Amino acid sequence: MAFEYDTLTLMYLGIGAFAYFVILFLTYRDMRIFRRTGYTSYRKGAFKGIIASTAVLIGIFLIPSFSGGIFGLALVFIGLMINQKGKREQVFTTAGTFKRFIGTTDVVRTPEEIRADYEKDQAEKKRLEKEKERMDRNEKRREKWGAEEEDDKKS
Repeated sequence: MAFEYDTLTLMYLGIGAFAYFVILFLTYRDMRIFRRTGYTSYRKGAFKGIIASTAVLIGIFLIPSFSGGIFGLALVFIGLMINQKGKREQVFTTAGTFKRFIGTTDVVRTPEEIRADYEKDQAEKKRLEKEKERMDRNEKRREKWGAEEEDDKKS
């Protein structure tokens, strides 16, 4: 049983397949850079790439299913928008084009450096949470005292 699609559907399938493989390649590159450097922005980029590739793959399967393939192609483009590049740290200084293409970084951090940065970030998060809790307690006290003062004024 042979599948026969019109030219437009085949073109949409080609666009979707190309987008899928590009997203997978960029996701693999982000994973490789994250593994070498430990920068969380590359981990987030890899997570976004996995979600985007899933959306694109679903779109590819929907292209031949619906009228004209527009719904599937729209999902492919939504997947591409999900995979947009965010703010990243500079990891390439002297690397050439090919080394950048495959994700070889000039910055290589040891696991100890990565762990120390992670612990520092966690300590900063805890400090900010405590600060927020303290501010919330102070706000509740002000509200309570304000309510008591209003009750005294009414009496």
